Amino acid sequence: MNKIAYTAFIAFLATILTLLSASALSQSSDEARDDEALDAITWDELAEHDGAESCWKAIYGRVYDVTDFIPVHPTEEEVMLEWCGRDATEGWENKRPGVPHSPRAESRLESLLVGRLVGEDGQPVMRDDAADMGAEVIDADRALSPAEDERLHRAMLGMPLDGHYRGVFTDRGVIQVNITFDLRDGRFDSVDYRHLAYRGVDYLALEEGDEGYPVRVQYEQVAERLEGEPVTRIFALYEPERMVDDVDGYSGATLRGAKVISAIRDGLNRGVYSWP
Repeated sequence: MNKIAYTAFIAFLATILTLLSASALSQSSDEARDDEALDAITWDELAEHDGAESCWKAIYGRVYDVTDFIPVHPTEEEVMLEWCGRDATEGWENKRPGVPHSPRAESRLESLLVGRLVGEDGQPVMRDDAADMGAEVIDADRALSPAEDERLHRAMLGMPLDGHYRGVFTDRGVIQVNITFDLRDGRFDSVDYRHLAYRGVDYLALEEGDEGYPVRVQYEQVAERLEGEPVTRIFALYEPERMVDDVDGYSGATLRGAKVISAIRDGLNRGVYSWP
């Protein structure tokens, strides 16, 4: 009798597992069909929507237009804007370190779906693969002991770690400066602006001859002249005429050096964005 009951129990489990597998396969198939019906969006097209006026994000290979949601999102605006125009899977899975967004947020997100992300070959970026795009690369340093790990030493002493940083300066909820830079042995490398604007003027879009173009030149000079300098060099920007040339009658004072300082310090406060 026991043998019969055991056999029946095993058969029951096998049936349940079969049904669950079939359900999972069906759901996966349905998602694939749904993705095929979505508009294909390339990385370049995604990158065009990188600001408050139009903010698209890719999460697990799907693209969402979150522009209208930014003003009502519970965090500060710059937190949302940081992910505009790129893959935001890492941010989605880390609402707080190690804590993903809730099912309720996921439901809201689906209403903002506008397309699927495709690569250069036109093939969809797989949703499972996209989850790893922002993942931190694990290297040999992580196996070092506390006595050997230089990163740990620098962090404990309050010294900035080598790596890639991103920082912003905002005023009244509007991003004016968004800067990226690397630190190598505590010195600047690859300093660049992702966003540079004031009172509706996008300085990065200005061309020679446009009003305000000389100011863009000055900001670019700051980026160039920080290259190879120690991180403490940012404080020279409190007297910007020491860092930039007088261009077409624009004095060094035209440059708002404190904004660049604030953006860089914001990046340092946020910590390493990605490891080299």
